[in-house]
Amino acid sequence: MGNSGMRRQRRKIGILVPSSNTTVEYDFQRALPDYVSLHAARMWLVGSNEDVLERMDEDLDDGVDHLASAAVDLIVYACTGGSLKGGPGYDQAVQARIEKRADGIPAISASSAVLSAIKELGLKKLTVVTPYPKEMTDTVGRYMEGCGFKVLNLAGRNHQSNLAIAEDYSENIIDFAMAQLHPDSDGLFFSCTNWQTADLAGIIEDKIGVPVITSNQATIWATLKAIRCEKTVPGFGRLLAFRPQDHSAKVG
Repeated sequence: MGNSGMRRQRRKIGILVPSSNTTVEYDFQRALPDYVSLHAARMWLVGSNEDVLERMDEDLDDGVDHLASAAVDLIVYACTGGSLKGGPGYDQAVQARIEKRADGIPAISASSAVLSAIKELGLKKLTVVTPYPKEMTDTVGRYMEGCGFKVLNLAGRNHQSNLAIAEDYSENIIDFAMAQLHPDSDGLFFSCTNWQTADLAGIIEDKIGVPVITSNQATIWATLKAIRCEKTVPGFGRLLAFRPQDHSAKVG
């Protein structure tokens, strides 16, 4: 008897996305294997400052409810600023809130994924670049310092619109990052899940010789680990160039 009627069990990833973010789903769709489906719920956000993050929080519970109703295997909170704005430990609080609301469906956040990725690569001294205005950029810097990393340089592109962040030209992003890179940094972090930087990671690593971490790259890496998937993603930097060795995540 043939097995033509059999198929691999599909894994379902739920993702909470700022409403004006047009990048994170695109990056995930390119990186996930074909047996993993992506299911999004959107949270209202149109700007790029801290005030709009408070408004976005109002949509969190409804978004979680919608994803939980689809019996997803994992819920990903795909906003860096929204998961770090409260300082060190806030990312864990966001995850706990989601898991409680979703009756135990495991969750990860972009900021938690970034921290895990930086630690995975053994980085200590960072250059941090963002697309944000100064206030939000400073919040990211304080968060990273509060989590134990040395931020040697911190700079933002000062985009006022989330749509403008997604439309930033690759050449401008690369030039900006190269100009801001501190020579003593052992890693470069690009904050924001709407900034199109994941597929620039490998290019920039070749130029600077140190690892590049981006919000989407790290969140994809953490998602793949959580579902015990060993897929590599060429071009997304050294973090995703090798199969994960740590299979301690809690998604069965």
